[in-house]
Amino acid sequence: MSASRRTLDRLDVDQTLVAKLENRGCRTAEDALHRAPLDVVELADCSHRRARDFIISVAKAVAPKPTTAYDALKRSKFVPTTLREIDAALGGGLSVGSVTEVVGAAGAGKTQLCLAACASAAAPEACGGCDGGVIYIDAERKFSGARMAEIARGKFGDTFDSNDAVSALARRVQVITPTSLSDLGKRLAALEEAIIDHKVRLVIIDSVAHLARAEFGREKVVQRQSVLGAVASTLKRHAEKHALAVLAVNQVTTRIGTFAKHASDKDNNTDDAGSEESSGITAALGTKWAHCVNTRIALEVVGERRRIKIVKSPLAPLTSFDYFVDGSGICISGKTDENEMLASDANVHSRMQR
Repeated sequence: MSASRRTLDRLDVDQTLVAKLENRGCRTAEDALHRAPLDVVELADCSHRRARDFIISVAKAVAPKPTTAYDALKRSKFVPTTLREIDAALGGGLSVGSVTEVVGAAGAGKTQLCLAACASAAAPEACGGCDGGVIYIDAERKFSGARMAEIARGKFGDTFDSNDAVSALARRVQVITPTSLSDLGKRLAALEEAIIDHKVRLVIIDSVAHLARAEFGREKVVQRQSVLGAVASTLKRHAEKHALAVLAVNQVTTRIGTFAKHASDKDNNTDDAGSEESSGITAALGTKWAHCVNTRIALEVVGERRRIKIVKSPLAPLTSFDYFVDGSGICISGKTDENEMLASDANVHSRMQR
């Protein structure tokens, strides 16, 4: 709920006037701010000065509070991904108040990363977790409670040896399954109560591209971008207002000439989007969505080699690590040689940032 839609009885203003105005249909801050002092005089039967002071007090109560860089620094918090090297590069993990995107081809391990972050956000603080709630928006129907529990055991050891501990972890995760991008927008708009009730620290969407492609074809790019913009705006509002992190999964497209094709398109005759033959890979959903993303993590598979890269971040430079996937999820096996990374990936980094 935006500040202007807050009801007057919840604000620190003249409640005697509030009671009179509510009886006349003026119930929210927005209702009051759309009225002139003379209107309030007529509705509440008060003096002009009192009406003017009332409107000013309502405006002050709902106006965004100014902040400084020092305030932002003090509020800097993170949700760990459970990948120590990635968390260190990002300053602590997934930054609260912002949107982090993980992008990669099918089978690269995007959902494994999401499940690990999910377990981290819901795990007790005593073992390095955030002790909070998680909202997992499962657009692709890939969420697995059993797999999340397996990853939690692998990442946090003895903490989740008992069934009771696993059950407590699972109860902190609310799973939502939207049917379309429009449905996602409506559910996100109504999410504030659940965020507050469950003390949510992390919202995961797996995946945005799946919903966008299912509802909007290539001939509806303008409509799709409009809905994506609204979705991104709502996500950022929740992230900033409630100090939570957002992790959104995106797919990749393959560029052929001047056209972009989704890696999973049936008529795409190229190899996997992470292979050398498809060096024109780029994140799906277009420029408008890309500008809404604060941090982007890319998972790349080239032959037998897997690399996880931070390709866009306000804190970290271009950073790359080799990784593998086992029973405990994604595990870092070593840092990519800097000269090799810069020589082979400079053009990919440029495209993925756009």
